[in-house]
Amino acid sequence: MTLPGQDPAEGFAHHLLIRCSTAKKQLGGGRIDFEYADFLVHHRGEAALPEAVRRAGVRWKMEENNETAKRITGLGQYQVRRWNSWHRHVTCSMLALAFLTVQRAHHPEPAPDAVPQETPEQADEAGKARQLEEGSPCR
Repeated sequence: MTLPGQDPAEGFAHHLLIRCSTAKKQLGGGRIDFEYADFLVHHRGEAALPEAVRRAGVRWKMEENNETAKRITGLGQYQVRRWNSWHRHVTCSMLALAFLTVQRAHHPEPAPDAVPQETPEQADEAGKARQLEEGSPCR
C-alpha cells in the first residue's frame, strides 16, 4: 500500500489490516453489529504479513482487557487532580483485575448440567423445612 507523501522507510512496507470482531456488539446509537478496527502497519519488508496480523490481534486483546477493567474494577472512574492520585487509582484497578483473573482461573464456574436442578415445589418444601428447624416465627 502506498500513501501520498508517506513512503515507507528503506526496507520497510505499509499494509492496511482490517479486523472484525468475532461476535456482534452493541455499537453507538444502539446498533448491534460486528465491530471493525483498521491498522496501518509499517513493518520490515521481509517480515511475513501473518506476523503483523498476530501482533494486531494482541493489541485487540489488550483493548478488550481494558474495557473489562473499566466495567469490572472501575478503571475509567477516576476523578483526580494530580498524577500521583491517578497512578494509584490505575494501579489498584489493574491489581484488582489481575486478582480476579487469577481467581477465575483457579475457580471455574461449574457447567450448567453440573448444578442440581430442583423444581420450584422442591425448593419451597426445603425452605419450609428449614424455617421449621430454625424455629421461625413465620408459620
